Amino acid sequence: MRKLLAVLCCAVVATTVVAGPASAAGTVPGLTGAAAKAAAGPMADRFLQLRQGKALAQRHTFWGPEPQLATSADGLVVTQSVTPSLRISNRNDVVYAPTMKPTGHSCVEVVTAYGLGEAAQVWAWDWCRSVAPAKVVPIDSAFLANYTSTVDGHPAYTVQEVRTNATANSWTASLRNVKTGAWDTLFTQSGSDQSSLNEGWDIFELYSTRNPATGNAYYCSDARGAVFESSSLQLRVAGNWVNASPANSPLRPTANPRPADYDCSTLRFEVPAPNSTWRVTV
Repeated sequence: MRKLLAVLCCAVVATTVVAGPASAAGTVPGLTGAAAKAAAGPMADRFLQLRQGKALAQRHTFWGPEPQLATSADGLVVTQSVTPSLRISNRNDVVYAPTMKPTGHSCVEVVTAYGLGEAAQVWAWDWCRSVAPAKVVPIDSAFLANYTSTVDGHPAYTVQEVRTNATANSWTASLRNVKTGAWDTLFTQSGSDQSSLNEGWDIFELYSTRNPATGNAYYCSDARGAVFESSSLQLRVAGNWVNASPANSPLRPTANPRPADYDCSTLRFEVPAPNSTWRVTV
């Protein structure tokens, strides 16, 4: 995420999901409260420390489009890749990719998280109340069956987050249920955004430690061959869904990142559809 800071074998068919009302037919199963925090474990600790601006031993890097406050967007929809088999070998390192939060001081960040010995998870991170993982959903066989389809050769889920009440700053994040076609509610929250950031984001983000034996970070070998991809990113502006573009969602921190800055010489950064689709290949 920020400065305050990819399997399944199937036919490869990329489809465009049309965003719609966040009224949901169901609720995404997952852990909440203390159980969510326990399940997220050290991955959540790193996440919070980063966003509190605390100095860490690891390198913190990120890359991707950041929707700007000036767009007056009050929603975001995007399709995010997952790599269910990925495990991180260094105890201090975490990969959050992709991770997204709408602009407009939204209350919820939806994170795809990978950490030491942890199976992949999707979080709803509460930015307005607990400033913690309010819901943790394991990316297991049930999640893959209900919420993912094959996009560009890898499983991916579609998430939508919209502001439902401007006065209370209420936001609802939902996942598209591929079996029912409905938006199942992931998490809802209202209040004051405590991230202190005006822009939104949809990014590849990590904490990494360099392996002195290879010169690359540990995640670089852990994730070899993985693809982290975000596609069909749209912003809701004045009730209409518009594609993310270089004008409304510039790439940060740079449009042309260097693999060396991410301690992984094999990294490849691509933007197939500026800036609504990006891809990082390890």
